[in-house]
Amino acid sequence: MHMRKRTTIVFFISFFLLTGLTSVTKAGGCYVDPVIEYAGSGNIKSAVFLRDQACMDGSSILTTLSVGANVQVIGFTDGWYRVEANGARGWIGMQFLNNNAQQTGTTWQSYQEYMTLLPSKVVTNESPKPTVTSSSLLSRVKGYILLQVEQHGEAWYVDPVTSKRYYMKDGLTAYQMMRSFGLGVTESDYASMEAGNWSMKDRLSGRIILRVQEHGEAYYIHPKDLTMYYLRDGEEAYRIMRLYSLGITDMDLSKLVSETIPLK
Repeated sequence: MHMRKRTTIVFFISFFLLTGLTSVTKAGGCYVDPVIEYAGSGNIKSAVFLRDQACMDGSSILTTLSVGANVQVIGFTDGWYRVEANGARGWIGMQFLNNNAQQTGTTWQSYQEYMTLLPSKVVTNESPKPTVTSSSLLSRVKGYILLQVEQHGEAWYVDPVTSKRYYMKDGLTAYQMMRSFGLGVTESDYASMEAGNWSMKDRLSGRIILRVQEHGEAYYIHPKDLTMYYLRDGEEAYRIMRLYSLGITDMDLSKLVSETIPLK
């Protein structure tokens, strides 16, 4: 009797460990859950990397989505939303998205099947917007403040993430830009850039960074020489960014898509 009881206990423990290990392995892996189709829009809660796969391991970063950016929500699987923004499609963690989209009722049981069969483009009813006609122009002005020298010196910020221009009317607008386009960085990353980490500063060229672990101090990384300029407040941001600006003709400016600053 004693031996039979012991054998039974050992059997159940072995069965529990075996099935429990299998369950944990499956839940912790990528690409194992079904994919649910969504249709509609959402907006980004905080700056986030857009990845080519719904997984941290082995995925590549396609771009960075700024806080407040509007996106089309396409699908969902295992804590990841698939979205489209500025012609790029990829995956972001669900915690970074305010989702206003709805499920369509279509589900793919296989992640691989979904990624293979999903149409390459999203059809919307929006009117087409003007696009940049010269990639060389965009590469020269991304991250800069542009001044309309043929008008009254109106200032426009070309966001390196969206590749669109935003009107910087005054100090209050510059302050809103710091909030809307600011990318939070850790103190270790800030210290590394301050000490001369050119590789990191080059990746963030033209961006506004925020020291989120301190008091949210803002810095503008100038795309020409990667100097980090402290933006004490809206008026100082307006002064600094105009001071290190580029002049642009009306014709060239018209080739850049104009957009409204997203509010945060």
